[in-house]
Amino acid sequence: MKQTGKIVLAVGAMALLVFGSGLAWQTVGQYQAVHAEVRTAHMSQMENTAPDGILSAQELLAQPAEQDGVTLHRAVYYPQAQALVCFFEQGDPHRDIYLAALPEAASTALPEEYGITAEIFEDVPPEALAGGIVVDMTDWQFESSHPVLFAFDG
Repeated sequence: MKQTGKIVLAVGAMALLVFGSGLAWQTVGQYQAVHAEVRTAHMSQMENTAPDGILSAQELLAQPAEQDGVTLHRAVYYPQAQALVCFFEQGDPHRDIYLAALPEAASTALPEEYGITAEIFEDVPPEALAGGIVVDMTDWQFESSHPVLFAFDG
């Protein structure tokens, strides 16, 4: 009976270790996805003409913001390229994401990684950031709308 208890304890410890490793792997992957340096062709071109070959980046959020099940982890504005990159976590694929000041400006979504989706807006003048970004949740038939506004810090 003592031997069986030791085996059960060892198996339990190994299961806990595997679970903890998987959770750590997901957390590290999500952190890397949120802090990825994303570049479009236009951004790369502007980076090549920037002083020191580096685009300046302005972080627009002091900390992640969560509303109605949507989390905006990070929003970065690149003034030289007039590009905005937002990193969202949200499971419902039925949404429109747009700038409040430029609702017609289309974004490019990168494939989801570790539950994080990057949305890239280009041709965004600095004054268009004042209204924040909207995530408009819709139903499956696209018959209803529920806009959620994320304001940018200062």
